[in-house]
Amino acid sequence: MNKKISTFTYKAGRNISSVEKEYNIKNVIKLASNENPIGPSPNAIRNANKKINELNRYPDSDSLTLKLQLVKKFKKKSLTIDNLIVGNGSNEILDFAARAYLSSDSEVIFAKHSFLVYRIVANIMNAKIIETSPIKLKSKQYLGTDLSAILEKINKKTRLIFIANPNNPTGTILDIEEIDSFMKNISKKIIVVLDEAYAEYAEYQKKYSGLSILEKYPNLIVTRTFSKIYALAGLRVGYGIGSKKIIKTLNYYRHPFNVNTFAQLLAAECLKDKKYISKSLKDNAAGMNYIKNEFDKLGIDYLGTYGNFLTFKLGSRAINIYNKLLANGIIVRPLDNYDLKDYLRITVGKDNENRRFISTLKKLLKNNKNDL
Repeated sequence: MNKKISTFTYKAGRNISSVEKEYNIKNVIKLASNENPIGPSPNAIRNANKKINELNRYPDSDSLTLKLQLVKKFKKKSLTIDNLIVGNGSNEILDFAARAYLSSDSEVIFAKHSFLVYRIVANIMNAKIIETSPIKLKSKQYLGTDLSAILEKINKKTRLIFIANPNNPTGTILDIEEIDSFMKNISKKIIVVLDEAYAEYAEYQKKYSGLSILEKYPNLIVTRTFSKIYALAGLRVGYGIGSKKIIKTLNYYRHPFNVNTFAQLLAAECLKDKKYISKSLKDNAAGMNYIKNEFDKLGIDYLGTYGNFLTFKLGSRAINIYNKLLANGIIVRPLDNYDLKDYLRITVGKDNENRRFISTLKKLLKNNKNDL
């Protein structure tokens, strides 16, 4: 049987070197991909480098050292290494879930304006995609995930539900009580993946993670990544947490040696550096407040703020401003691929980067008043 191949692809943010070449400029700053601008923990790099001469050996296929460090981090009696799976980025865990639970006879549900990888992994399995309407009421959750809309779309063919919390690119979040209530109302045969790539930023703002209800629901998977707060985006390492049964199932789809040695080592070491995490969170909060305050002064609307990025509305001028920011050496993210063509997304950068962005944006808005 011929398998239908989707033409839908993920459009990554522009990289610095390509923008420098295209515009023949230097000192380009990237505020597009929600990376931690301060880089990985120096202590983690120093400790991981001690084993650099062992890279001639294959990595530990079970990522045991990293799993043990994760168990130590979460300090939950019910959490053992058998509840963990490590992937080449949390994207790989999403892919495992799709391969394990979806087929051409099944349906997957996720909200509009959710992470694009959900659509990609569902398309690979030829599953029917049900995309639900977001929250339309003007509030802190505007354009975020509407759980009641998801509930309405569940039927006998529903096998998998993806929920990003906080959501990318809207930055909105669902309180854990809402998720708990949602889980109570769906069949245990339906697997729910709670994608918590930005969980550390949300927890800093006193929002609880799905880990607090994981024991109650054997059909719940929580995924996390080291690409955001831990600044290891270039190494691609993430993990999933779930029941032993689910993790065993996901492991059937995992290739041996799927996570490289250095990624495992650095990730394990990063978990130990609490001072680094504290600094990253404080820097992000300060940068976020600065950008929000400047947007308020400019009368620019923005969406939820529970990650390390802000999605802001410029209307029909969005793509024009995006291109002019590029020409000025500032990379942000257009969101037409998310059906949010009136919005741009900016990652919170270093203080000087945030100020350069705001200063440049002000000039562009002033110079283009007649067009905006």
